[in-house]
Amino acid sequence: MPDTSLLHAQDDLALLNSFFKGNSDAFTLIYNKYANDLMAYGTGWGVDHETLKDAIQDVFYKLYSNRKSFEKATNLKSYLIRSLKNRILDMRKAAIETTRIESLEFSIQPIVTDALIEEEDRKTIEEQIETYLSLLTGRQREAIYLRYIDGLDYEEIAQILNMTAPAVRKLVCRGIARLRMESLNYLPLYLLLLGLASSLKPS
Repeated sequence: MPDTSLLHAQDDLALLNSFFKGNSDAFTLIYNKYANDLMAYGTGWGVDHETLKDAIQDVFYKLYSNRKSFEKATNLKSYLIRSLKNRILDMRKAAIETTRIESLEFSIQPIVTDALIEEEDRKTIEEQIETYLSLLTGRQREAIYLRYIDGLDYEEIAQILNMTAPAVRKLVCRGIARLRMESLNYLPLYLLLLGLASSLKPS
């Protein structure tokens, strides 16, 4: 039975250090802790469910078989997300040789789960949010998702996007400013977009 005391570790570094010392329970807990987050993020790249599962398995296999590659990880979640993104892009390039990496964009499918909102209104809100999100660039959507859904800081997002932290901050601010500007006629929508972070899922 896994050592459940590890669940109460203060941070991911405690889990990693335990794993590096040979504790297989720590690896299991890392997988269980982040597999769903990786699945949610990976879906935003338009990868089918089975292919995405394979990509995630590849990421964790790399972690298990090449532990040294993770020894410099200061934030496990962002490191895993970056590893998954690189794996997805490699798989997409291999599957479609003519596809340019620059043409691949991150997308989000909003899902409103508030039980107090009527079904018809819920669909209308989802369509409105999706319309506003479509005004953003793929990078803006990805940065906003990582910031407000996954809760990463700008330094961590910068590593995933291969940008500087100030550039990421500017990217997010410009995206939010665009949403705010476009939603002036329906201000609650802008607030809902940020307030329902736990209900937004990648498409």
